[in-house]
Amino acid sequence: MDNEASVIQAWKNNAKPWIEAVRNRGIRDKGVTSRDALVSTLEDHAPVEGRVLDVGCGEGWLAHELSNRGFSVTGVDSSEELIEFAMKHRSGHFLVADQANLAELELGRFNLIVCNFSLFGESTVSRFIASVPGLLVHGGALIIQTLHPSSIYRNGRIESGWQNGTWAGLPGDFGEPPPTFVRSLENWSVLFETAGLRLQRLIEPPVREGSVASLIFVVSNGVSDDCAA
Repeated sequence: MDNEASVIQAWKNNAKPWIEAVRNRGIRDKGVTSRDALVSTLEDHAPVEGRVLDVGCGEGWLAHELSNRGFSVTGVDSSEELIEFAMKHRSGHFLVADQANLAELELGRFNLIVCNFSLFGESTVSRFIASVPGLLVHGGALIIQTLHPSSIYRNGRIESGWQNGTWAGLPGDFGEPPPTFVRSLENWSVLFETAGLRLQRLIEPPVREGSVASLIFVVSNGVSDDCAA
């Protein structure tokens, strides 16, 4: 099984412990640094109202949070079990979908797209980023929280590449973690520029002892009105 397929399979295999960790172990509760940093960023950049696409929504905690704030939220994930839980227990509209093929689903356009630690692949993520201008309204925003590129500092350099995944620090009985394609800032920048997107802001949430450093990108749809029509 190649790395891209292993990412999807690992999340399917670990759906139950992930749901338990979010629902009963507090990994997405208020006070968790990465959670609070993301919500604060969304508050700063989300439209007053509109449609939101939560890519890699998992069991739906963020979609639920945004739905309760008045947004029309669609959550997508490749795990049938995670989506089934979200449909039963969370507010929002949910469907099983591969993030690389979202453009084929004719979901319409969104005011905001958010990806919270959900972009693990290489070609899959590249295809998703390339599809973003067709999924966003003109002036819409893409917000991504991901692993900080400092995690791939090796021999005096930061180079993009696949890494073994880990569930370190998460409570629960997890199985084999998904591999992760970690990108340098240069790699991310090239992805955004190639897609016609514009990087507006970088946010580095504070790191608490024992937690993983993250990075938040705020990216705008840089296409013209004519291209967006």
